[in-house]
Amino acid sequence: MKERKCVVVDAYSTGRYLPEEFKRYGIGTVHVMSAAQIPPIFQAHFNSDLYDELIRPGERMGYDDIVEYHLQALQGREFEFVIAGCESGVELADSLSERLGLPSNGTALSAARRDKARLSCALTYAGVRSIRQVVSDNAVEIASWRREANFDEIVIKPLNSTGTEDVFFCSTDADIQRALSAIVGKTNRVGALNRFALGQEKINGQQYTVNAVSIHGDAFITEAWTYDTVPIEGASSVCSLERLLDGSEPIVQELSDYLKRALQALQILEGPAHAEIIVDHRGPVLVDFGARLQGTMSAKARMMALGHNHITLTAWRYADPEGFGEYMRMRGPYNRKAHALCVSLISNRGGVVAGYPGLQAIRKLPSFADAIAFVPIGEELVPTIDLASTPGIVYLVNSDVNQLNDDYHKLRAMRMDQVFELVARDSQ
Repeated sequence: MKERKCVVVDAYSTGRYLPEEFKRYGIGTVHVMSAAQIPPIFQAHFNSDLYDELIRPGERMGYDDIVEYHLQALQGREFEFVIAGCESGVELADSLSERLGLPSNGTALSAARRDKARLSCALTYAGVRSIRQVVSDNAVEIASWRREANFDEIVIKPLNSTGTEDVFFCSTDADIQRALSAIVGKTNRVGALNRFALGQEKINGQQYTVNAVSIHGDAFITEAWTYDTVPIEGASSVCSLERLLDGSEPIVQELSDYLKRALQALQILEGPAHAEIIVDHRGPVLVDFGARLQGTMSAKARMMALGHNHITLTAWRYADPEGFGEYMRMRGPYNRKAHALCVSLISNRGGVVAGYPGLQAIRKLPSFADAIAFVPIGEELVPTIDLASTPGIVYLVNSDVNQLNDDYHKLRAMRMDQVFELVARDSQ
């Protein structure tokens, strides 16, 4: 039997689960790195034993050199597909898949899939609603743009960061200056230097997260969740709660129709996509996007609530495209099997984590499904200002919505010093 092989670029974040999923189909994985070093936030979770081979470029290589280096390393071998494991791997996966003649989204709009400003321009060009914006490294210029556009408040963020890093809500010139000082010149969590900042109109409405998997240009919406945030002093806001919607709800159809148009505008023909969309009085508009799997999620909890998850469907799409395409076309909108909440813990205090005294009580909640991304023992818990500083995430799943909500309120009533045992750094 012919050996089946694939390539995953930067299999970090949720992408680290792909090799085991592909193995279920008898497909081995070669891991390709877009940079010589794994970003620090992903190092602890990377397991090299999951891969048949690791290919790492040299230090200080330019992007074109990295592409040629990997093409040379992969030359003469047969692979079924190339896929990005996380945000930093998107552009290289596009380049390699296109050059190798494998299923690909192509490189024409690669930059727009990662750069938030170019993304907005691509949507506008295709006639899809997008957010009004300005790109600059100058606070005075952005402040002038805000006044001319007559915006009471704007959002300032990096062009291509992830995990809500350095997102600021600004209503004064001083706010804008503070945001620019924090963003410009900083190397962000995915290893990119922020040369500019993006200023955008602030959209006021209900936010949603929506996932999709595409095959040959047909996009299938796999799930949609409400996305509720709370304001954080000195930052912008952080996610507090996501609630799973049923695929038959009218808002899901509205979100699906908009996202499919956005995917077409970005020429996403193959593979997973993760979108954050706000719906206001004018309808849906894309506020963030990734041509990859959703990060920081529980596959277990989503399987309980949906019977599938973004990882399993992505693996199926690539390992058995005919079977996946036929099934998805026949099944219609996804079906929620149980109600589900994704609860982000929020901390207003800091300290070194010495244990999880509250986790036993959380696990006894009737709706408890999973607990992920808890700050490891021995590491520092800091006050929550973005997704990366969220101390932990708890999933609740139950067919009884009243029990689910009751368990949610019990969880929210717990203080962080009840969930975590915290000690001062110098007391260790």
